[in-house]
Amino acid sequence: VRLLNNMVNDVVWHEIEKWIKQIVEPYESVTLIGSGGNINKIFKMSGKAQEKPLSYFYVNSQYQFLNSLSYEQRISELSLNPDRADVIIYAARIYLNAMKWSGARNIYVPKIGLSDGIVKAMYYGKI
Repeated sequence: VRLLNNMVNDVVWHEIEKWIKQIVEPYESVTLIGSGGNINKIFKMSGKAQEKPLSYFYVNSQYQFLNSLSYEQRISELSLNPDRADVIIYAARIYLNAMKWSGARNIYVPKIGLSDGIVKAMYYGKI
C-alpha cells in the first residue's frame, strides 16, 4: 500500500474519487462491471458461478488476504504468475475504491473481455 501511495499521490486519488462521485451522482444505485486480468483472477479465486457478482465485502477480504502475503507467497501459494503477483494488490485497491466511491455493493466480472465486447458491439452495429 505504501508503494501504491508513493506511485499515485493523494491529489490523483482525490481527483479520481471526485470524478467517480460526479459520474454516479444521478443514479439511485450502481453496480460495477470489472474487466481485465486482475479482477478476473480475483473472481476465479472466489469460486463463484459466472453470473454471480463479487461483493464489496469479498473484494475487501481478498485485498486484505493478498496484502498479507509476500510477493513470493502470492506466487508459490496462489500460483500467480510473477507479473500478476506484483500488481494484483494495487488492482484490488483500485476496484475497492471504485466500489466505495460509487456506492456499488457488487461488481460483476463477465467472461467476455472489454475488447471482445467492443468488437461484438461493432459487429452488431451498436457502435
